[in-house]
Amino acid sequence: MRLLLILLGVVLLASCSVKTGSMRLDFVGTTRFISSNRQGVGPADTLASRIYAEADAPDQLLTRLRITVKYSPRRNPFLYPVPVSTLVRDSIDHNPDPDFIYLDTLLAVDGRFPNVNNTKAFVFTSVFGARTTSGIERWQYELRNADGSVSASRAFQVSVRRADSLLTYQDYTLRLPSPAAGPAARRFLQLRAGLALPAYSVLNTQPSGPDVQAAQTAQQQITDLILLPNGSQLVAPDADTTQVAFKLNARRWPLPNRRQTRIYLTTLPAASYDAITTNDAIAAAYNAASSLNGNGTITPALAAGQVYAYRADYRSHQYGLIRVISTPSNTTAITTVGLQLQVRTAK
Repeated sequence: MRLLLILLGVVLLASCSVKTGSMRLDFVGTTRFISSNRQGVGPADTLASRIYAEADAPDQLLTRLRITVKYSPRRNPFLYPVPVSTLVRDSIDHNPDPDFIYLDTLLAVDGRFPNVNNTKAFVFTSVFGARTTSGIERWQYELRNADGSVSASRAFQVSVRRADSLLTYQDYTLRLPSPAAGPAARRFLQLRAGLALPAYSVLNTQPSGPDVQAAQTAQQQITDLILLPNGSQLVAPDADTTQVAFKLNARRWPLPNRRQTRIYLTTLPAASYDAITTNDAIAAAYNAASSLNGNGTITPALAAGQVYAYRADYRSHQYGLIRVISTPSNTTAITTVGLQLQVRTAK
């Protein structure tokens, strides 16, 4: 796994760190980066954080970084009863989502950082999308010792409120700011929750404990589509990889963990997307598109204005639509907008 690791001379720190050992961990505070709790965030807004970590003791090396996210009351959209006055509040909190391991990586192995000359300090920048449902997400950053104990930690909360939570479908826009092409462009999409995850959240590349392995297994099992490194095609996790320059390691992502998502280009004009507002209409759009041709595991190159219909889980028949808003205009340069997809999924 390749992380952005650079030396830092002078850093503008947002506030003092929580420090329990010989390490320090701080958020870098600017108008671009989150360094404290934030409210009024829109669904799927693009956010970013930057941390600075340092080992204070002369003989101390930074060992492990873990980032976890807790979604409250739950990550997926909630289908409210009709009338809503019959809602039982405990039904929302029942079986809450476990903490989501966003990143767990070794920073020093046998006293060495991979490809870094200085092992005492580093900066890590993370760009991520906010939740698409109403609620709170708490991001916890931890520096851990070799025995797993926490040496320093920081956290912030992001609050999202939707005015349309009573709808029977979930609607949001995925903005994927990334290099327009190359390995860093790859994203693992969980369409019901509206998450676009980097590879290190889903594919473990180093020895890890059973909790990390279990978390990544769970994330693989709910990944619906993968944005390929070319930044312009979507592929199902169970796709026949001989059809495209794409391969998932069967050991790191076992076949039983791969969802059988199917996605088809429809004949709908972009303007028709807004008129499809019921679960039955979304399913009908999928059935009409799937009857055209193809096996539905790999899309052609995405183009603005296209509307796709998908079925994310053949067992529960979870249907949705994707309208392509824009694609990166330059396939070699780093973009700030990148691919934008409007997603409408039945709850």
